[in-house]
Amino acid sequence: MLVAATMALHGTASALPMGHYESWMLMLDSTPSMRSLATNYAVAQTWALGAVMRRWEEPAAHGASLSRETMGLSLTHRLHRWNLPHAQANLWLVGDAGRLRRAGGHGQTASDGGYGAVEFMADYETTRVYLGGSVRALRGEDGLRHDVARARTGFSFWEAEYEGIQPWLLIEAKRTRYSAASMQEGTLLTPMLRFIHRRWFIELGVNRDGGMLNLMFNY
Repeated sequence: MLVAATMALHGTASALPMGHYESWMLMLDSTPSMRSLATNYAVAQTWALGAVMRRWEEPAAHGASLSRETMGLSLTHRLHRWNLPHAQANLWLVGDAGRLRRAGGHGQTASDGGYGAVEFMADYETTRVYLGGSVRALRGEDGLRHDVARARTGFSFWEAEYEGIQPWLLIEAKRTRYSAASMQEGTLLTPMLRFIHRRWFIELGVNRDGGMLNLMFNY
């Protein structure tokens, strides 16, 4: 109870995939290679139903890229929460499934089909330190494969009051594997600033591919 009260009074670093019971969450992620928009509603303390849209550029031969889009329904579940003496940790499972669209070009025709994705997420945080990671596997028709692994760590410059804004400095290591075994990115490192409030957060970062922006609103 002590850690729950403490973390309610101060901003925490985590971008949790769902809000409190009977709340809505809206999430927007934008990078040079991928954009996504997601929303969900917490139907219980540990369950949320929602929808998600994604668009990304997948590397192809000769330096070209293929555009893919997905639109589906999502289910989020908090598998477990550990309330530690001065910290909190969570384990999450997120799944979504729906329609997949591939744009034509570069010797391939446009196509539509189905897809499914599953993601495991874990986080550990105090009011000043954050550790987190996730692994997502997406599969679709025509042998589509899109796997993403992330690890994050960072710290807060200071603690904030309940209605205050708390700044964080984070670094993310990300690795992506696409359909073709040879088409694999190296590890992409992204330093970022996060400004978090009890109802929203914003992340701004930059890496060798360009800038990134993440937004979250909980209401």
